Amino acid sequence: MKKILILSITIGSFYSCSQKKEKTFAEDATVQNTDTIINGLVVNNYKEKGLYKTFKNADNKYGISDAKGNVIVEAAYDGLERRSDFYYMSHNANKPDALVWLDVQNKKLIVLPDYIDHHLNIKDNVDAVVDKNQKMGIIESGKKVLIPFQYESIEKIGNKYFAKQSGKSAIDVFDQSLKKDILPFNLKDAVVLSDKENLVTVTNDKDKMGIINSDLKLLVPFEYSSIVPYTHDSHYFIVSKREANGKPLFGIMDNQFKIVVPVTYTSIDESDNEEKKLEVTKDNVSKTVDFKDFITKK
Repeated sequence: MKKILILSITIGSFYSCSQKKEKTFAEDATVQNTDTIINGLVVNNYKEKGLYKTFKNADNKYGISDAKGNVIVEAAYDGLERRSDFYYMSHNANKPDALVWLDVQNKKLIVLPDYIDHHLNIKDNVDAVVDKNQKMGIIESGKKVLIPFQYESIEKIGNKYFAKQSGKSAIDVFDQSLKKDILPFNLKDAVVLSDKENLVTVTNDKDKMGIINSDLKLLVPFEYSSIVPYTHDSHYFIVSKREANGKPLFGIMDNQFKIVVPVTYTSIDESDNEEKKLEVTKDNVSKTVDFKDFITKK
């Protein structure tokens, strides 16, 4: 809070001392409501968290500054898009767009020709990026490969990183130090539940679904063919199992993983026409029901 106050005073002093300069600058370079002007520079997305920012000068050229407006990389680019503190997409006339890495010590942006985009910051200067083959891996300081480029996705779930192997039905899980966890089960797929980041629906190598947490504890056994969060109440999931003949049956599970509607329905689906209504079928009889009534009366 104290830093913000000091900065506000500095900006106020700057405005009063150089109104004419800023008036001219503002006419030459568009200032968005997410930007601020420091030291005669338009610092982009100033309120967003981060050590470094892109800025634009009066000639509409872009560079990199720190959060206080001190120039790190001089304005020499037609465009810079921030991906993380250290990664940016550069745009220059007559040149292809490029992923660049910020070398703070030498105050320059280094083009990374082997990579096409930044995906996820792991920690400090360790990041998941995408290579030319559309595969993801993890590198440090723009160059050192820590995790090979063999994944189609890498996502943080709780305190773990779930990486899906490219072209394979296999999931690798890494801890915060990027050490691979030895799983007590083989996973083909993993999807974070929309309401809770540390809960994951997972599919094993027998195509059965369950739920684990980010500590890899199995909370719901691998016995379902689908587990879908109910749109209007994150405390419930519509689940299904397949009978021996392959026919699916549906029920409802709560967020304590207790079955509140038996898995005996031919179909349970959210209504396309009425909010908080379900279309349910059992014994060849279909009807529209209120969700709350349904989970209490069954």
